[in-house]
Amino acid sequence: MRGWTVAVAMAAAVVLVGTNAVAFPVQVPVGAQGEAPDVVALRAQLAEKEAQLKAALARLHQYEDEADYLRAEQLGVAEAVRASGLPERQQRRLAVAIVREAERNNLDPLLVVALIRCESSFNNYAVSGVGAMGLMQVMPDTGRYLAEKSGYKLGRHTNLFDFETNVNLGTAYLADLISRFGSVESALVAYNAGPGLAKRILAKKANRVKFMAGYPAKVVKEFRKLKAQQERAISLRAGQTTTDRKG
Repeated sequence: MRGWTVAVAMAAAVVLVGTNAVAFPVQVPVGAQGEAPDVVALRAQLAEKEAQLKAALARLHQYEDEADYLRAEQLGVAEAVRASGLPERQQRRLAVAIVREAERNNLDPLLVVALIRCESSFNNYAVSGVGAMGLMQVMPDTGRYLAEKSGYKLGRHTNLFDFETNVNLGTAYLADLISRFGSVESALVAYNAGPGLAKRILAKKANRVKFMAGYPAKVVKEFRKLKAQQERAISLRAGQTTTDRKG
């Protein structure tokens, strides 16, 4: 009886197919196998164009890096970074990051170098007693706030040990403080003590004078030393150019 039932069902299926009725769902291939040749060709063309675009962007990025590194050499940033003792490739990337982020935030790159020297002595993994991290000693909460303000997530706080991320956030923070406090020296008070405490320090003359003689004076002194070195290097290059022309 069971065999007879199966046979009847199969016969019914044959009849349905013969009358163009669909008895069972038809499985349509998904992906390139089920696409028309012109669609497959178009996909291949798009993939090729995307690869060409990625290659062009990579070349542009390399060109920008080379231009920024040349600028770093001219400004004395590359020389200052060389004194850090970091591996050569890391020195180059750091010099480029300092110039790029400083100029993006309308800061003198050598001011950023001076702050790094005073904050961490170019130690990527420096951590202060209060938890500030990396080259520019950025606090995790400040880093998260600045990253979100720039449109991305910082993620783990240990990402502050990445020197490019740290310079990006630290430079933006310094620029913001200069805008809010009106001068480099006052901004350095805020950078070191925090904006809230800085307002109280700067509000009283005795406290302001005492604090200014500490951390801000140290950074400014380092900055002036770097600027003097830069000016000497520029004078030497100018003198060499003059000599070459006469020769």
